[in-house]
Amino acid sequence: MGVKVREVYLWAVSSTTPPSVSSRFLGASAWMLGAKLLGAAAGFGLAWTVSRQEGPEAFGRFELGLTVLTIAAMLSRMGLDGVMVKWLAASGAKDESKVQRPLVFRALGVVFLASSVMAALLWRCSGPLAGWLGDAEAAPMWRLVACGIPCVALWGMASEMLRGLSFMRSHALAQQGLVTALAVFVLWLFRGGIFSAYAYAVVIAFAGTMALLTWALWSRNSERLATADNHEWGWRNMFQTGWPMLLGSAMFLVMSWTDTLLLGHFMEESQVGVYRVAFRLAALVTLVQAAVNSYAAPWFAQRHAIGDQAGLLQGLRQATKLNVAFSIPAFLVLAWFPEWMLGWFGSSFVAGVSCLRWLAAGQMVNALCGPVMYLLNMTGRERLAQRIVWAAAALNVGLNLWAIPRFGIVGAAAATAATMCLWNLAAAWAVHRTLGLSVWTVLTTPPAK
Repeated sequence: MGVKVREVYLWAVSSTTPPSVSSRFLGASAWMLGAKLLGAAAGFGLAWTVSRQEGPEAFGRFELGLTVLTIAAMLSRMGLDGVMVKWLAASGAKDESKVQRPLVFRALGVVFLASSVMAALLWRCSGPLAGWLGDAEAAPMWRLVACGIPCVALWGMASEMLRGLSFMRSHALAQQGLVTALAVFVLWLFRGGIFSAYAYAVVIAFAGTMALLTWALWSRNSERLATADNHEWGWRNMFQTGWPMLLGSAMFLVMSWTDTLLLGHFMEESQVGVYRVAFRLAALVTLVQAAVNSYAAPWFAQRHAIGDQAGLLQGLRQATKLNVAFSIPAFLVLAWFPEWMLGWFGSSFVAGVSCLRWLAAGQMVNALCGPVMYLLNMTGRERLAQRIVWAAAALNVGLNLWAIPRFGIVGAAAATAATMCLWNLAAAWAVHRTLGLSVWTVLTTPPAK
Protein backbone atom coordinates (compact mmCIF):
# COMPACT_ATOMS: atom_id res chain seq x y z
CA MET A 1 0.00 0.00 0.00
CA GLY A 2 2.83 2.38 0.89
CA VAL A 3 4.53 1.71 -2.45
CA LYS A 4 1.31 2.44 -4.32
CA VAL A 5 0.81 5.76 -2.50
CA ARG A 6 4.41 6.69 -3.30
CA GLU A 7 3.88 5.89 -7.00
CA VAL A 8 0.73 8.02 -7.15
CA TYR A 9 2.48 10.93 -5.45
CA LEU A 10 5.52 10.77 -7.76
CA TRP A 11 3.23 10.70 -10.78
CA ALA A 12 1.32 13.72 -9.44
CA VAL A 13 4.40 15.90 -9.14
CA SER A 14 5.90 14.75 -12.43
CA SER A 15 6.00 17.20 -15.34
CA THR A 16 3.92 15.56 -18.07
CA THR A 17 1.50 18.36 -18.93
CA PRO A 18 2.46 20.62 -21.84
CA PRO A 19 4.49 23.61 -20.59
CA SER A 20 2.01 26.14 -21.94
CA VAL A 21 -0.60 24.82 -19.52
CA SER A 22 1.65 23.73 -16.67
CA SER A 23 3.66 26.93 -16.40
CA ARG A 24 0.57 29.15 -16.46
CA PHE A 25 -1.17 27.08 -13.78
CA LEU A 26 1.93 26.95 -11.59
CA GLY A 27 2.82 30.60 -12.07
CA ALA A 28 -0.66 31.94 -11.37
CA SER A 29 -1.28 29.42 -8.61
CA ALA A 30 1.99 30.28 -6.85
CA TRP A 31 0.75 33.79 -6.08
CA MET A 32 -2.61 32.47 -4.94
CA LEU A 33 -0.96 29.75 -2.87
CA GLY A 34 1.18 32.37 -1.15
CA ALA A 35 -1.95 34.36 -0.33
CA LYS A 36 -3.74 31.22 0.87
CA LEU A 37 -0.81 30.20 3.06
CA LEU A 38 -0.65 33.67 4.60
CA GLY A 39 -4.41 33.61 5.10
CA ALA A 40 -4.34 30.16 6.69
CA ALA A 41 -1.56 31.21 9.04
CA ALA A 42 -3.47 34.38 9.91
CA GLY A 43 -6.66 32.38 10.46
CA PHE A 44 -4.93 30.08 12.90
CA GLY A 45 -3.25 33.08 14.52
CA LEU A 46 -6.63 34.72 14.94
CA ALA A 47 -8.20 31.56 16.36
CA TRP A 48 -5.24 31.03 18.70
CA THR A 49 -5.27 34.64 19.94
CA VAL A 50 -9.02 34.84 20.55
CA SER A 51 -9.22 31.33 22.02
CA ARG A 52 -6.29 31.86 24.37
CA GLN A 53 -7.35 35.31 25.51
CA GLU A 54 -11.14 34.98 25.59
CA GLY A 55 -11.88 31.25 25.28
CA PRO A 56 -13.77 29.14 22.73
CA GLU A 57 -17.02 31.03 23.44
CA ALA A 58 -15.65 34.27 21.99
CA PHE A 59 -14.27 32.51 18.92
CA GLY A 60 -17.59 30.72 18.39
CA ARG A 61 -19.44 34.05 18.57
CA PHE A 62 -17.09 35.55 15.99
CA GLU A 63 -17.52 32.57 13.65
CA LEU A 64 -21.30 32.89 13.86
CA GLY A 65 -21.04 36.57 12.91
CA LEU A 66 -18.70 35.77 10.04
CA THR A 67 -21.12 33.07 8.85
CA VAL A 68 -24.05 35.47 8.58
CA LEU A 69 -21.88 38.17 6.98
CA THR A 70 -20.61 35.72 4.35
CA ILE A 71 -24.10 34.44 3.49
CA ALA A 72 -25.61 37.94 3.27
CA ALA A 73 -22.79 39.24 1.05
CA MET A 74 -23.08 36.21 -1.24
CA LEU A 75 -26.84 36.70 -1.66
CA SER A 76 -26.23 40.38 -2.43
CA ARG A 77 -23.92 39.46 -5.31
CA MET A 78 -26.82 37.60 -6.96
CA GLY A 79 -24.49 35.20 -8.77
CA LEU A 80 -22.99 38.08 -10.74
CA ASP A 81 -19.50 37.35 -9.40
CA GLY A 82 -19.54 34.05 -11.29
CA VAL A 83 -20.99 35.77 -14.36
CA MET A 84 -18.17 38.31 -14.33
CA VAL A 85 -15.48 35.62 -14.11
CA LYS A 86 -17.04 33.83 -17.07
CA TRP A 87 -17.88 36.89 -19.21
CA LEU A 88 -14.70 38.86 -18.63
CA ALA A 89 -12.58 35.81 -19.44
CA ALA A 90 -14.69 34.97 -22.50
CA SER A 91 -14.67 38.55 -23.83
CA GLY A 92 -10.89 38.61 -23.54
CA ALA A 93 -10.58 35.32 -25.41
CA LYS A 94 -12.86 36.68 -28.19
CA ASP A 95 -10.93 39.98 -28.49
CA GLU A 96 -13.94 41.94 -27.24
CA SER A 97 -12.24 43.61 -24.28
CA LYS A 98 -13.99 46.92 -25.00
CA VAL A 99 -17.13 45.60 -23.32
CA GLN A 100 -15.34 44.77 -20.06
CA ARG A 101 -15.43 48.17 -18.38
CA PRO A 102 -19.19 48.71 -18.94
CA LEU A 103 -19.84 45.17 -17.70
CA VAL A 104 -17.92 45.88 -14.51
CA PHE A 105 -19.77 49.15 -13.82
CA ARG A 106 -23.14 47.53 -14.47
CA ALA A 107 -22.53 44.61 -12.13
CA LEU A 108 -21.10 46.77 -9.33
CA GLY A 109 -24.12 49.05 -9.44
CA VAL A 110 -26.55 46.16 -9.14
CA VAL A 111 -24.63 44.61 -6.24
CA PHE A 112 -24.39 47.92 -4.38
CA LEU A 113 -28.18 48.30 -4.44
CA ALA A 114 -28.79 44.67 -3.46
CA SER A 115 -26.27 44.75 -0.61
CA SER A 116 -27.78 47.95 0.79
CA VAL A 117 -31.20 46.29 0.91
CA MET A 118 -29.69 43.20 2.54
CA ALA A 119 -27.95 45.34 5.18
CA ALA A 120 -31.22 47.10 6.03
CA LEU A 121 -33.00 43.75 6.41
CA LEU A 122 -30.35 42.33 8.74
CA TRP A 123 -30.36 45.52 10.83
CA ARG A 124 -34.13 45.20 11.21
CA CYS A 125 -33.92 41.48 12.09
CA SER A 126 -30.94 41.74 14.46
CA GLY A 127 -33.06 41.19 17.58
CA PRO A 128 -34.92 38.06 16.40
CA LEU A 129 -31.70 36.58 15.01
CA ALA A 130 -29.92 37.07 18.33
CA GLY A 131 -32.80 35.34 20.11
CA TRP A 132 -32.82 32.37 17.70
CA LEU A 133 -29.12 31.82 18.34
CA GLY A 134 -29.67 31.91 22.09
CA ASP A 135 -27.85 35.18 22.86
CA ALA A 136 -30.43 37.96 23.13
CA GLU A 137 -27.79 40.50 24.15
CA ALA A 138 -25.89 40.09 20.85
CA ALA A 139 -28.22 42.36 18.81
CA PRO A 140 -25.60 45.18 18.61
CA MET A 141 -23.13 42.69 17.16
CA TRP A 142 -25.56 41.80 14.39
CA ARG A 143 -26.08 45.48 13.56
CA LEU A 144 -22.32 45.80 13.12
CA VAL A 145 -22.42 42.78 10.82
CA ALA A 146 -25.19 44.47 8.82
CA CYS A 147 -23.04 47.55 8.27
CA GLY A 148 -20.32 45.38 6.76
CA ILE A 149 -22.47 43.69 4.11
CA PRO A 150 -22.04 46.29 1.29
CA CYS A 151 -18.26 46.43 1.76
CA VAL A 152 -17.87 42.65 1.77
CA ALA A 153 -20.23 42.17 -1.19
CA LEU A 154 -18.47 44.76 -3.38
CA TRP A 155 -15.03 43.60 -2.28
CA GLY A 156 -15.92 40.04 -3.31
CA MET A 157 -17.20 41.26 -6.68
CA ALA A 158 -14.03 43.25 -7.34
CA SER A 159 -11.86 40.27 -6.43
CA GLU A 160 -13.70 37.97 -8.85
CA MET A 161 -13.57 40.61 -11.58
CA LEU A 162 -9.79 40.74 -11.25
CA ARG A 163 -9.77 36.98 -11.71
CA GLY A 164 -11.91 37.20 -14.83
CA LEU A 165 -9.56 39.87 -16.22
CA SER A 166 -6.63 37.47 -15.57
CA PHE A 167 -5.01 39.87 -13.08
CA MET A 168 -4.12 36.92 -10.89
CA ARG A 169 -1.57 38.71 -8.73
CA SER A 170 -4.09 41.41 -7.90
CA HIS A 171 -6.72 38.73 -7.32
CA ALA A 172 -4.33 37.01 -4.91
CA LEU A 173 -4.05 40.24 -2.93
CA ALA A 174 -7.84 40.43 -2.56
CA GLN A 175 -8.43 37.17 -0.71
CA GLN A 176 -10.34 36.47 2.48
CA GLY A 177 -7.17 35.26 4.16
CA LEU A 178 -5.46 38.60 3.76
CA VAL A 179 -8.40 40.30 5.48
CA THR A 180 -7.86 37.89 8.36
CA ALA A 181 -4.16 38.80 8.37
CA LEU A 182 -5.06 42.49 8.57
CA ALA A 183 -7.47 41.74 11.41
CA VAL A 184 -4.74 39.90 13.34
CA PHE A 185 -2.36 42.83 12.82
CA VAL A 186 -4.94 45.34 14.05
CA LEU A 187 -5.86 43.08 16.97
CA TRP A 188 -2.27 42.71 18.13
CA LEU A 189 -1.40 46.37 17.49
CA PHE A 190 -4.31 48.03 19.26
CA ARG A 191 -5.41 45.23 21.63
CA GLY A 192 -9.07 45.81 20.84
CA GLY A 193 -11.95 43.43 20.29
CA ILE A 194 -12.07 40.92 17.47
CA PHE A 195 -15.16 42.48 15.85
CA SER A 196 -13.74 45.99 15.66
CA ALA A 197 -10.40 44.64 14.35
CA TYR A 198 -12.15 42.68 11.61
CA ALA A 199 -14.29 45.70 10.69
CA TYR A 200 -11.17 47.83 10.15
CA ALA A 201 -9.64 45.02 8.07
CA VAL A 202 -12.72 44.77 5.84
CA VAL A 203 -12.72 48.51 5.13
CA ILE A 204 -9.01 48.45 4.23
CA ALA A 205 -9.48 45.40 1.98
CA PHE A 206 -12.47 46.97 0.24
CA ALA A 207 -10.60 50.19 -0.54
CA GLY A 208 -7.47 48.37 -1.71
CA THR A 209 -9.34 45.92 -3.95
CA MET A 210 -11.38 48.65 -5.60
CA ALA A 211 -8.14 50.54 -6.27
CA LEU A 212 -6.65 47.42 -7.89
CA LEU A 213 -9.75 46.96 -10.07
CA THR A 214 -9.62 50.62 -11.16
CA TRP A 215 -6.00 50.17 -12.13
CA ALA A 216 -6.80 46.98 -14.06
CA LEU A 217 -9.50 48.77 -16.09
CA TRP A 218 -7.64 52.05 -16.56
CA SER A 219 -5.85 51.13 -19.80
CA ARG A 220 -8.78 49.37 -21.44
CA ASN A 221 -10.82 51.03 -24.15
CA SER A 222 -14.55 51.15 -23.70
CA GLU A 223 -17.59 51.12 -25.93
CA ARG A 224 -21.30 51.45 -25.34
CA LEU A 225 -22.62 48.14 -24.08
CA ALA A 226 -25.56 46.69 -25.94
CA THR A 227 -28.52 46.18 -23.63
CA ALA A 228 -30.84 44.26 -25.94
CA ASP A 229 -32.40 41.30 -24.19
CA ASN A 230 -31.15 38.90 -26.85
CA HIS A 231 -27.59 40.27 -26.88
CA GLU A 232 -24.73 38.14 -25.58
CA TRP A 233 -23.92 40.77 -22.93
CA GLY A 234 -27.50 41.95 -22.37
CA TRP A 235 -29.28 42.45 -19.05
CA ARG A 236 -31.56 39.45 -19.47
CA ASN A 237 -28.68 37.15 -20.34
CA MET A 238 -26.71 38.48 -17.39
CA PHE A 239 -29.44 37.61 -14.90
CA GLN A 240 -30.31 34.35 -16.64
CA THR A 241 -26.69 33.29 -16.33
CA GLY A 242 -26.35 34.64 -12.80
CA TRP A 243 -29.54 33.15 -11.37
CA PRO A 244 -28.44 29.50 -11.48
CA MET A 245 -25.00 30.54 -10.25
CA LEU A 246 -26.63 32.41 -7.36
CA LEU A 247 -28.74 29.40 -6.46
CA GLY A 248 -25.70 27.16 -6.73
CA SER A 249 -23.60 29.51 -4.60
CA ALA A 250 -26.41 29.90 -2.08
CA MET A 251 -26.82 26.19 -1.68
CA PHE A 252 -23.06 25.73 -1.58
CA LEU A 253 -22.95 28.18 1.33
CA VAL A 254 -25.82 26.30 2.93
CA MET A 255 -23.64 23.21 2.75
CA SER A 256 -20.63 25.09 4.06
CA TRP A 257 -22.32 26.94 6.93
CA THR A 258 -25.38 24.87 7.90
CA ASP A 259 -23.33 22.98 10.46
CA THR A 260 -22.14 26.23 12.09
CA LEU A 261 -25.57 27.87 12.23
CA LEU A 262 -27.30 24.76 13.57
CA LEU A 263 -24.57 24.23 16.12
CA GLY A 264 -25.13 27.83 17.21
CA HIS A 265 -28.83 27.02 17.68
CA PHE A 266 -28.51 23.64 19.41
CA MET A 267 -25.16 23.88 21.22
CA GLU A 268 -23.18 26.31 23.33
CA GLU A 269 -20.92 28.87 21.64
CA SER A 270 -17.88 27.09 23.11
CA GLN A 271 -18.80 23.97 21.09
CA VAL A 272 -19.11 26.12 17.97
CA GLY A 273 -15.59 27.42 18.64
CA VAL A 274 -14.12 23.91 18.97
CA TYR A 275 -15.86 22.78 15.79
CA ARG A 276 -14.75 25.77 13.74
CA VAL A 277 -11.11 25.29 14.72
CA ALA A 278 -11.34 21.67 13.55
CA PHE A 279 -13.01 22.86 10.35
CA ARG A 280 -10.24 25.37 9.66
CA LEU A 281 -7.58 22.72 10.21
CA ALA A 282 -9.34 20.28 7.86
CA ALA A 283 -9.41 22.98 5.17
CA LEU A 284 -5.62 22.66 4.97
CA VAL A 285 -6.20 19.54 2.86
CA THR A 286 -7.65 21.67 0.04
CA LEU A 287 -5.45 24.72 0.53
CA VAL A 288 -3.56 24.14 -2.73
CA GLN A 289 -6.79 23.23 -4.52
CA ALA A 290 -8.27 26.60 -3.61
CA ALA A 291 -5.23 28.32 -5.10
CA VAL A 292 -5.23 26.23 -8.28
CA ASN A 293 -8.99 26.61 -8.81
CA SER A 294 -8.67 30.39 -8.74
CA TYR A 295 -6.84 30.19 -12.05
CA ALA A 296 -8.66 27.11 -13.34
CA ALA A 297 -12.07 28.84 -13.52
CA PRO A 298 -11.14 31.56 -16.07
CA TRP A 299 -9.00 29.02 -17.95
CA PHE A 300 -12.03 26.74 -18.37
CA ALA A 301 -14.19 29.68 -19.49
CA GLN A 302 -11.60 30.74 -22.09
CA ARG A 303 -11.08 27.23 -23.47
CA HIS A 304 -14.82 26.61 -23.66
CA ALA A 305 -15.45 29.96 -25.38
CA ILE A 306 -13.14 29.02 -28.27
CA GLY A 307 -14.13 25.32 -28.34
CA ASP A 308 -10.80 23.98 -27.12
CA GLN A 309 -11.69 20.55 -25.67
CA ALA A 310 -8.05 19.54 -25.44
CA GLY A 311 -7.33 22.66 -23.38
CA LEU A 312 -10.12 21.74 -20.97
CA LEU A 313 -8.63 18.28 -20.52
CA GLN A 314 -5.13 19.69 -19.98
CA GLY A 315 -6.42 22.15 -17.39
CA LEU A 316 -8.34 19.43 -15.55
CA ARG A 317 -5.28 17.16 -15.59
CA GLN A 318 -2.91 19.79 -14.24
CA ALA A 319 -5.31 20.98 -11.53
CA THR A 320 -6.02 17.44 -10.38
CA LYS A 321 -2.34 16.51 -10.31
CA LEU A 322 -1.49 19.49 -8.13
CA ASN A 323 -4.38 18.68 -5.82
CA VAL A 324 -3.23 15.08 -5.39
CA ALA A 325 0.40 16.07 -4.83
CA PHE A 326 -0.28 18.34 -1.89
CA SER A 327 -3.56 17.09 -0.42
CA ILE A 328 -2.40 13.58 0.49
CA PRO A 329 0.44 14.69 2.82
CA ALA A 330 -1.82 17.26 4.53
CA PHE A 331 -4.52 14.64 5.07
CA LEU A 332 -2.09 12.12 6.54
CA VAL A 333 -0.71 14.66 9.03
CA LEU A 334 -4.21 15.64 10.19
CA ALA A 335 -5.40 12.03 10.41
CA TRP A 336 -2.37 10.80 12.41
CA PHE A 337 -1.76 13.78 14.72
CA PRO A 338 -5.14 15.42 15.41
CA GLU A 339 -4.57 15.79 19.18
CA TRP A 340 -1.29 17.59 18.63
CA MET A 341 -2.76 19.93 16.03
CA LEU A 342 -5.79 20.86 18.13
CA GLY A 343 -3.77 21.12 21.34
CA TRP A 344 -2.07 24.27 20.06
CA PHE A 345 -5.34 26.14 20.60
CA GLY A 346 -5.82 24.97 24.17
CA SER A 347 -6.73 21.81 26.01
CA SER A 348 -10.48 22.37 25.54
CA PHE A 349 -10.08 22.07 21.76
CA VAL A 350 -8.79 18.47 21.91
CA ALA A 351 -12.46 17.46 22.16
CA GLY A 352 -12.61 18.08 18.39
CA VAL A 353 -10.34 15.14 17.42
CA SER A 354 -13.13 13.05 15.88
CA CYS A 355 -14.50 16.13 14.12
CA LEU A 356 -11.13 16.82 12.56
CA ARG A 357 -10.77 13.28 11.22
CA TRP A 358 -14.25 13.29 9.69
CA LEU A 359 -13.83 16.70 8.09
CA ALA A 360 -10.33 15.91 6.77
CA ALA A 361 -11.67 12.75 5.08
CA GLY A 362 -14.40 14.78 3.36
CA GLN A 363 -11.88 17.35 2.18
CA MET A 364 -9.65 14.59 0.81
CA VAL A 365 -12.46 13.36 -1.44
CA ASN A 366 -13.04 16.97 -2.47
CA ALA A 367 -9.39 17.30 -3.51
CA LEU A 368 -9.32 14.01 -5.43
CA CYS A 369 -12.38 14.96 -7.47
CA GLY A 370 -10.71 18.14 -8.71
CA PRO A 371 -12.38 21.37 -9.93
CA VAL A 372 -15.49 19.61 -11.24
CA MET A 373 -18.00 22.24 -10.11
CA TYR A 374 -15.95 24.99 -11.78
CA LEU A 375 -15.97 22.94 -14.98
CA LEU A 376 -19.76 22.74 -14.96
CA ASN A 377 -20.28 26.43 -14.17
CA MET A 378 -17.74 27.74 -16.68
CA THR A 379 -18.88 25.56 -19.60
CA GLY A 380 -22.60 26.39 -19.70
CA ARG A 381 -23.75 23.62 -17.32
CA GLU A 382 -24.80 26.01 -14.54
CA ARG A 383 -28.26 24.51 -14.14
CA LEU A 384 -26.87 20.99 -13.79
CA ALA A 385 -24.43 22.23 -11.17
CA GLN A 386 -27.33 24.00 -9.48
CA ARG A 387 -29.38 20.79 -9.23
CA ILE A 388 -26.45 18.89 -7.73
CA VAL A 389 -25.79 21.56 -5.13
CA TRP A 390 -29.48 21.92 -4.26
CA ALA A 391 -29.82 18.20 -3.63
CA ALA A 392 -26.63 18.14 -1.57
CA ALA A 393 -27.70 21.19 0.45
CA ALA A 394 -31.07 19.64 1.28
CA LEU A 395 -29.32 16.45 2.34
CA ASN A 396 -26.83 18.41 4.44
CA VAL A 397 -29.56 20.28 6.29
CA GLY A 398 -31.45 17.06 6.97
CA LEU A 399 -28.39 15.16 8.17
CA ASN A 400 -27.27 18.00 10.43
CA LEU A 401 -30.76 18.44 11.91
CA TRP A 402 -30.78 14.74 12.73
CA ALA A 403 -27.17 14.33 13.86
CA ILE A 404 -26.41 17.47 15.92
CA PRO A 405 -29.02 16.95 18.67
CA ARG A 406 -27.89 13.31 19.00
CA PHE A 407 -24.12 13.46 18.54
CA GLY A 408 -23.20 17.12 18.92
CA ILE A 409 -20.18 18.44 17.03
CA VAL A 410 -19.14 14.94 15.91
CA GLY A 411 -22.55 14.50 14.27
CA ALA A 412 -22.13 17.83 12.48
CA ALA A 413 -18.69 16.80 11.19
CA ALA A 414 -19.89 13.40 9.96
CA ALA A 415 -22.95 14.90 8.22
CA THR A 416 -20.87 17.62 6.55
CA ALA A 417 -18.18 15.16 5.40
CA ALA A 418 -20.75 12.74 3.97
CA THR A 419 -22.46 15.52 2.02
CA MET A 420 -19.11 16.80 0.74
CA CYS A 421 -18.24 13.37 -0.61
CA LEU A 422 -21.60 12.90 -2.30
CA TRP A 423 -21.73 16.23 -4.14
CA ASN A 424 -18.16 15.91 -5.37
CA LEU A 425 -18.79 12.41 -6.71
CA ALA A 426 -22.03 13.54 -8.34
CA ALA A 427 -20.33 16.52 -9.99
CA ALA A 428 -17.47 14.32 -11.24
CA TRP A 429 -19.98 11.95 -12.81
CA ALA A 430 -21.82 14.92 -14.40
CA VAL A 431 -18.57 16.23 -15.90
CA HIS A 432 -17.87 12.81 -17.41
CA ARG A 433 -21.38 12.48 -18.82
CA THR A 434 -21.78 15.99 -20.28
CA LEU A 435 -18.22 16.99 -21.20
CA GLY A 436 -16.60 13.61 -21.76
CA LEU A 437 -13.87 14.50 -19.24
CA SER A 438 -13.21 11.84 -16.64
CA VAL A 439 -11.56 12.69 -13.34
CA TRP A 440 -10.89 8.99 -12.88
CA THR A 441 -8.98 8.81 -16.16
CA VAL A 442 -6.94 11.84 -15.17
CA LEU A 443 -6.05 10.22 -11.85
CA THR A 444 -5.12 6.82 -13.23
CA THR A 445 -3.79 7.37 -16.76
CA PRO A 446 -0.76 9.47 -17.68
CA PRO A 447 -1.18 11.77 -20.71
CA ALA A 448 -0.17 10.57 -24.13
CA LYS A 449 3.35 11.59 -25.09
